[in-house]
Amino acid sequence: MATDYMNKFIRSYILWYFLFHFLFYAYGGKCQDPGLPPFTSSNKLASPVYLLNLTPIGGGKTYTLFRNTKVHVTANDGTEFGGKVRMVSKDSILIDLRNYAVADITGLRFNPGTTLGAVSAIGAVVGIAIIAITVGGKNKERSEGENISFWGGVGLTAVSGAFLIPNYFIKKNFVRTKYEFRTIQVGSY
Repeated sequence: MATDYMNKFIRSYILWYFLFHFLFYAYGGKCQDPGLPPFTSSNKLASPVYLLNLTPIGGGKTYTLFRNTKVHVTANDGTEFGGKVRMVSKDSILIDLRNYAVADITGLRFNPGTTLGAVSAIGAVVGIAIIAITVGGKNKERSEGENISFWGGVGLTAVSGAFLIPNYFIKKNFVRTKYEFRTIQVGSY
């Protein structure tokens, strides 16, 4: 009888030992202290992220040239070219795989975007969705409520489109004589 208890105690002791060891010590050598960097890691230098700020010389609203913005550029020698901004560095801009110095640019033309333009675009999409939902009815007939929704969607689309055209399609011209071109670092990858 005593040996039976002893066997159970030894088996349970061994089971608890391995369980305790597995839970607390098995991964102890593979863990790291959260407050300290790992010994094997090397700090890789992160590439900085720059934006081009266009500030009016006399003061006023600052505009920012972001990545993937379509621009038309005028250079010091009078040549004009356009494309998408791929990257802005400390002293140059990469436009469609061609690098141009910021100092060599005399003018930029692009759409800086406004809140009114964004709201107009959303309004136009909502208006078109309302028209699409209410255009078809039973036997091509609309009830009074569907008729109100349909014409409301037409009106929303028309008003939003009228505000969207000048806000989206008209580009603003930024010339060096009126705007200061400054690159600023905003972070890093």
